[in-house]
Amino acid sequence: MRSWRLGHLARDHPAATDAVVAAVLCAVSLAQVLVAPIASLPVSVLVAVVATAPIAVRRRFPVAAAVVGTGIWLVPTPEGFLVLGYLMAALLYFSVGSRVASRPITFSVVVMGSVVGVVSVLRGPEPPPAAIGAVLAVALPAVFGRMLAYQRSQARQLADLAEQLRRERLHGERAAAAEERARIAREMHDIIGHDVGVIALQADAAAAALDTRPDLAHAPVAAIRESAGEAMREMRRVLRLWSPDDHDTDDGSRHPQPGLTDLPRLIDQARLAGAVVDVAEEGEPCDVSASTDLALYRVAQEALTNARRHAPGARVCVTLRWSPDQVRLSVVDDGPGPGAHPGHGYGLAGMRERARLLGGELATGAAPGRGFGVQVTLPLAGAASP
Repeated sequence: MRSWRLGHLARDHPAATDAVVAAVLCAVSLAQVLVAPIASLPVSVLVAVVATAPIAVRRRFPVAAAVVGTGIWLVPTPEGFLVLGYLMAALLYFSVGSRVASRPITFSVVVMGSVVGVVSVLRGPEPPPAAIGAVLAVALPAVFGRMLAYQRSQARQLADLAEQLRRERLHGERAAAAEERARIAREMHDIIGHDVGVIALQADAAAAALDTRPDLAHAPVAAIRESAGEAMREMRRVLRLWSPDDHDTDDGSRHPQPGLTDLPRLIDQARLAGAVVDVAEEGEPCDVSASTDLALYRVAQEALTNARRHAPGARVCVTLRWSPDQVRLSVVDDGPGPGAHPGHGYGLAGMRERARLLGGELATGAAPGRGFGVQVTLPLAGAASP
């Protein structure tokens, strides 16, 4: 527990940590020179204090701290040296390597420290070979600090890149969802337009029948009621969507919207493109709303396209499951799996938005065993309710 607290202190309060380290090193060095002075007592105390004090500011002012902490080495100490001198040099020059961005400045400070270290050793009382240790005590920490600074820079760049990719993906998913909502709105425009057209025709028939054969007006009126109910259901869905003001932004053509009756043709097209597609249907089919019918077709279309693009040659199984309250469509391939479907595609993000607006859900991911699967579940009762 104590080591955990010290680790958090060093990370969250580096200046306070350096001050504590400097105080401890100063106390140890003063104790040393008071017991065994390395020069006269005043000079020994001066060397102990000046050698350790820069450590308290080594992160904020690394160059100044290294210059001051190294310059004190030029003070003659004929009776010995500070036992913790190499440790203090390592701390100072590690900060220079890790904190100073300019390579020329870092190199200059390291050269200065090495020269001062060699001169101080040659002036005694240490033997001349100790000059090698003085150079290493300056150069190696600076190199390690430089390496750490490079790793930190790479980590920051990778973090920035990951954040940028996350924002771009989020933007892409939002754009795909908005595009899908606009597409649904245009499709609903056609569906509701068809229902309104039927209402107008049946209203003319009912009006004509009322003049001559009132008993024949029941059938047109019933058709009007059914078409109006369907139009109202679709209109409620459209009101939940964001729709462009101009519904004529597509290619200008108005063809009947596809649905499950067009699924065999879609599968035949996939087979002609080289895909191996198996089809299965479970349960008792029932009538679905135009929007649900269209959504099932669009999901199958997107999933088959993705399978052909990301898992060419893989076998694809299309399964349609009916139950009293919902319909489920799954498209599963036995290809290389999610790794071949980078980000699952913005098209599936649009399909997910379409399923959500219809009260259902769309799931994508690894298939059992091997491959990639897309599954959409849509309610039947909610789709058919007025």
